[in-house]
Amino acid sequence: MNENELENLRARTDAKLRFAEVHLKELLLLPILTGDDFDRAHQESYLYHLLGAKGAFLSELNAYYQCGLPATNLTIGRLRNALVGAGRASPELKELYELEKDENSWLFHAKEMRDHSTHISSVSRAFHVGGADDGQVFLRNPKTKEEVTKHFTEDFKEWHENMSLLLERLRGSALAVYRSNRAINTDAQKTRAG
Repeated sequence: MNENELENLRARTDAKLRFAEVHLKELLLLPILTGDDFDRAHQESYLYHLLGAKGAFLSELNAYYQCGLPATNLTIGRLRNALVGAGRASPELKELYELEKDENSWLFHAKEMRDHSTHISSVSRAFHVGGADDGQVFLRNPKTKEEVTKHFTEDFKEWHENMSLLLERLRGSALAVYRSNRAINTDAQKTRAG
């Protein structure tokens, strides 16, 4: 894979993060969130693009670790199996998997809400009327029914920041592995040719 192809993969991941941010900004501009179609459409699109950034990053890992898997329907499990079959591992992939499975993590909640809104129904929310939380709209995990105790736009902002930082850090370590492997392969080729 050449640098232009890698840059295209990185650009797609970054674009998905920007697209999520566009929907988040639209939600933040609304004077009140009522659960109408405009509000819900932006919520679902936000979740779709936020998790799409993780999906796009899997394509980057596929390239960095030279798994050679087709770009369509790329999953953490398929990448893991390809790496195990080659006798290798990816700490980046392991971290994504563990974060996604940890029921207390932001990524778990975001994925559950995206999956629910994509396949079943809109994102579950709790509208509070009266009391200390009057006017607040909290997300509810569709699987655990756990209510997130702050306004959902605050969660969305936090999740966006978390995803941006996570992917930046994981990309840095995966790129270091990729460049190290390329240097080793180049040295081996020179030795064989010499």
